[in-house]
Amino acid sequence: MKRDVKKWLPCTRWKNDRVPLFKRMRETGSMDGAEEGITLGKALGHLRTITEHKILVMKGCFAIGLYWQGLMHDLSKYEPTEFWNGVRYYQGGKRSPNNGEREDKGYSSAWMHHKGRNRHHYEFWNDYDPDIRTGVFPIHNVQMPRRYVAEMLMDRIAASKTYLKEKYDRHCPLDYYLNGRGKPLMHPQTARELERLLRILDQRGEQELIRFVRDYYLKGYPMR
Repeated sequence: MKRDVKKWLPCTRWKNDRVPLFKRMRETGSMDGAEEGITLGKALGHLRTITEHKILVMKGCFAIGLYWQGLMHDLSKYEPTEFWNGVRYYQGGKRSPNNGEREDKGYSSAWMHHKGRNRHHYEFWNDYDPDIRTGVFPIHNVQMPRRYVAEMLMDRIAASKTYLKEKYDRHCPLDYYLNGRGKPLMHPQTARELERLLRILDQRGEQELIRFVRDYYLKGYPMR
């Protein structure tokens, strides 16, 4: 049976049989007759934001020897489930569109899609504890391999640079971590390692952090 290509192409929706989405957006500046909240300007802005972020993470990963992870980082953001929600809830490049979606719907479907496909997020490493006891929170926090902790580190630095722009300094990633709400869902050893790495950035700067991660942390030397 012949497949209808127009129904499954990831980046093309159709007003009629001849006019693709991006041509219509270019001509009108909006998605006339399509989904509310998506415009050409927001699409280009979101594309620019996620690409700038990806390039920063890639540079950081390359500097510490994680070449494949740098290349593959956050590719799911370009998939339709994440990309179009990112456009719809685009925050002007000042914060994550996932926050806008949560404020609108009470949850972020883009984030749920993203965290299950990207191992540099500690939320990926949560599972049910097989020893479930009454009155005990059933989620088990799995310790992250160091290569993914290192990628998470570069992701957090790049996110701070992307959203804060000229306001960024080396103290921002640690401040964000200390003010975050997700630490109870992070394995205690993963949390200790991430905080120590962020403190190296905070106290000694990015070049010293890169040297430490590349020559000590990823070599498997012990960390308390």
